[in-house]
Amino acid sequence: MSHTRIIPATLLLLTTAAMAQTHEGDIAITGVRGVIETGYADAGTPVFGRRVFDTTFGKLPNWTNDPGFDSQVGAFAPRASLGFDVLGPVLWWDGLAFEDVAESRILINKGPVSITTPLEGPLPGFVFGLASTTGKFHHHMGFELLDPASDGVYLLGLRLWDDAGALEPSKPFYIVFGQNASVGALADAVSWVEANLIADPCRADLDGDGVLTIFDFLAFQNLFAAGDMRADFDGDGSLTIFDFLAFQNEFAAGC
Repeated sequence: MSHTRIIPATLLLLTTAAMAQTHEGDIAITGVRGVIETGYADAGTPVFGRRVFDTTFGKLPNWTNDPGFDSQVGAFAPRASLGFDVLGPVLWWDGLAFEDVAESRILINKGPVSITTPLEGPLPGFVFGLASTTGKFHHHMGFELLDPASDGVYLLGLRLWDDAGALEPSKPFYIVFGQNASVGALADAVSWVEANLIADPCRADLDGDGVLTIFDFLAFQNLFAAGDMRADFDGDGSLTIFDFLAFQNEFAAGC
């Protein structure tokens, strides 16, 4: 005798909602504005603009597959393939800055494909995943800290790209890895990256003339009206009145 299983509509709705959410701890990504953007998940909702992330080795000795890369449904074209490049060698946190190349390199893999971070200069990566037929992308790579795998904090810089070339590559972003490191050391390292590798010294100088004038207000208004995400001054992934307020605050603070 055959049986028909009826799935309650509420269960279907809950399952669909869960699939649409971005996983906490993963790097949120999207390509809906013609460029790959990175961010984080806030209660399952992606917030774009963040470019520094942290994790720890240890799911297996000297290894982790976090953070993953996760998007909402429709964030990419169906079956879009994304890849990455390595910006340079892994750097070592000396307690004050990331200035020295680490003794350990990091092996990055997805299935049988892998590369080892370079000793100098950038290194092309590889395609590490396809979006689903609904345009959702969710993939994890493996990151293995190679010998001597000393305790401490390490920095890896990456950039994402669309294999079809339909999207502009992401801005450089950074993953701070802890190897038996304290929470405080990780936090200090993240703060250093945000201040030294991410921060724009004068975002409000939108016309780039080195001074803040009425022309910067006009430039902001033009960007906002055009839907250009350079006007997303509060970094929430959308253009609202709060971006006007954030721009005004930075303008008032000066350069």
